[in-house]
Amino acid sequence: MIMLNQVLDTINKNDLISYGDGIVVGISGGYDSVCLLHILYCLSKDLNLKLFPVHINHMLRGLEAARDEDFVNEFCQSLGLSLHIKRVDIAQKAKNEKISIEEAGRNARYEEFNRVAAENSANKIAVAHSKNDQAETILMRIFRGTGLEGLKGIEYKRDNIIRPLLDIDRKQIENYVNNNGLKAVTDSSNLHTDYFRNRIRLNVIPEINNAAKIDITENLLRLSKIVVTDEDFLRYNAEIAYEKSCIKKDINSVELNLSELIEMHPAILGRVIRIAILNSFGSIEGIGFNHVDKLMQLVRDGQTGSRIDIPHGMMAVKTYSSIIIKKQGEEQKERFEYKLEVPGKTVLNDKEAVVAQIINFDSNENCRQYINENKGVYTKFFDLKKLELEANLEIVVRNRRDGDIFKPLNSNGTKKLKEYFIDNKIDREQRDKFPLIAINKEIIWIIGNKTSDKYKVTDNTKSVLMIFYENKR
Repeated sequence: MIMLNQVLDTINKNDLISYGDGIVVGISGGYDSVCLLHILYCLSKDLNLKLFPVHINHMLRGLEAARDEDFVNEFCQSLGLSLHIKRVDIAQKAKNEKISIEEAGRNARYEEFNRVAAENSANKIAVAHSKNDQAETILMRIFRGTGLEGLKGIEYKRDNIIRPLLDIDRKQIENYVNNNGLKAVTDSSNLHTDYFRNRIRLNVIPEINNAAKIDITENLLRLSKIVVTDEDFLRYNAEIAYEKSCIKKDINSVELNLSELIEMHPAILGRVIRIAILNSFGSIEGIGFNHVDKLMQLVRDGQTGSRIDIPHGMMAVKTYSSIIIKKQGEEQKERFEYKLEVPGKTVLNDKEAVVAQIINFDSNENCRQYINENKGVYTKFFDLKKLELEANLEIVVRNRRDGDIFKPLNSNGTKKLKEYFIDNKIDREQRDKFPLIAINKEIIWIIGNKTSDKYKVTDNTKSVLMIFYENKR
């Protein structure tokens, strides 16, 4: 009864279960899961819980796995509960997915738990992690070089997964099972030191306890609780910083303001980078300290145009004003080119069009006055006579090509278009998207930017080509 109340206290403090919940309960047949199912069964009447026990046979231990399956089935029948059994060839799954046996088993379990939950409209999945599992997890993460996030250990609740036994140690669990006349089976693979967790449990923790003359389990749990508060504070501020620095967010990419990132404290910057990866890929699994550290170096010291590959086929690119995290692979450059209708309207797509019109004036003064009243960022005027001097004149609207040249308005010389983009800090990602008005390789207007000096209107101009760019975006 004491332990039942202790579990109930954990449930209430962490808001794990509500009245009327449907709960999928993972049960292997070991002490932890037998204890969990029995406790939830005892609480089910008062809390009106609907329990759906699920057993996954990993097909790794032959007759022993069959024995476990039969045992769990009989135990559930004794409680009047219907057991769902799923047999999965974990060894084959691990081979097919190129992952470890442990990861394949974990993935198979949660895949089935979620499937059964969806089928039965259950809103929770209960698993039997205990205090000892928490200590082992923290120690494993320390050995792997975790940060503060990893030192938090296993959460009481993550999404729809709950862990009601996280404040109970293994000895209490075994006593509960024995004192209530229950039985449990032992998975022989838990005694093998082939698995990292087993080595921690069977070898490392006992050695540390013996050497330090302390119970490291309690100290690790204390460390975890201290870290939780600090990490929550840092995460809260990192989320604020991320929202402030986020320029653009698409399905597979995130763009962050470089000047905002540079001003961030390293503790916040690292977390902002992890949030950006999470939002662009959907997971930060496999993203370690080295990856985040390299990205922080890119922010602070990387050259414009530099890129860093990230796991899961992602990459980070530094532009003049931002860091872009997106899927790897060169974006397909869409080449477009349209003959400019003069006079007329040239439709580029359903959002963009270019309108061209020839206007003749009876005086230079009227020409200048009209231009001054009508010129703008997207309306430009060109000396018609200068244009007509071009042999085989054909004006087109297109994006850039290799070898393009440009003489910016009021400049002394001609330069390559690429050099102009670099000098004006136009990001590489944007250069192919600029619509250009061109004659052969010579650019007469970078739409939304400068016009060419070669065809500029002067005090002597009386006939002009007016070009107007329409954008309905």
